[in-house]
Amino acid sequence: MSEPKTVDQLLTIAVRVLDDSTHLFDDHDHDDEAQELLSMVLDTEDLDEVPDDFVPPKRDRERFLALVARRAGGEPFPFLTGRIEIYGLTLKVRPGAFVPRPSSELTIDRAVKKMKRKKGAAIVDVCAGQGPIALCIANELPDANVYGCDIDAGGLAQGRANARELGLNNVKFLAGDMYAPLPARLKGKVDLIVGHVPYVPMDEIDDLPAEVREYEPLYTLSDESEDGLTLMRRAVAESVEWLTPGGWLMLELAEDLSKKVLRMCKKAGFTDLVVRSDEDDLSVVVEGRLPKARTPAR
Repeated sequence: MSEPKTVDQLLTIAVRVLDDSTHLFDDHDHDDEAQELLSMVLDTEDLDEVPDDFVPPKRDRERFLALVARRAGGEPFPFLTGRIEIYGLTLKVRPGAFVPRPSSELTIDRAVKKMKRKKGAAIVDVCAGQGPIALCIANELPDANVYGCDIDAGGLAQGRANARELGLNNVKFLAGDMYAPLPARLKGKVDLIVGHVPYVPMDEIDDLPAEVREYEPLYTLSDESEDGLTLMRRAVAESVEWLTPGGWLMLELAEDLSKKVLRMCKKAGFTDLVVRSDEDDLSVVVEGRLPKARTPAR
């Protein structure tokens, strides 16, 4: 094929290169990624308004193809654009932290539906990373008080920056181990805990695509235990002292772990246990409810 010059030719070669990459997850929409990158390079919000036979300047063509090559090499898409669109929000993203996942929209959606009728709900996002779940919930539930906890101070700093830019005053990001940085006054009063807790076993890290393995800190992917579930067990067991009677726990995870996490939740005393998934079964959330306090016998 001759050098791609027109918009149509550039998009065609870009999709072909991305489709052939072995460094990316299989579920990405490479057509959308190619179009978004070219829109960014051409500084247009609607690529459909640019004729297919339009020939961009050489510097723009070279820049676009360089971005495609970086993406094909495994660089996370949000690092190329500096942002991610998730649940109606545009969030800035920084390298060196866990990359926000569109798959978290299921967790956000479930949380919003559970808490939309709860006035002044207290909601905690454990292992929040850069805070996409906390930010989106705070945006959808302006009356809620949302807390995002993580050991990664850099990721939390990006979460705070996004909160300021979006004018979200009802979310706080706290640095510390799991639930430890939460105010003591919240014990027994949290209405909902959500989390995308690291769960990958160490012997599976090398099997992850380069876009994850080479660009995200190990501690955001695995707790480095044999089965990868030490932090998940803590997330479940320690949630009990923070949740109010009748409070909910929602954990985002891989489908093959759902039965194990359901057993953890049952052992911790949760009821109304259920596994939710999206239409493509790419996102899985385990939900459980802490029993309500019993009425004292008279």
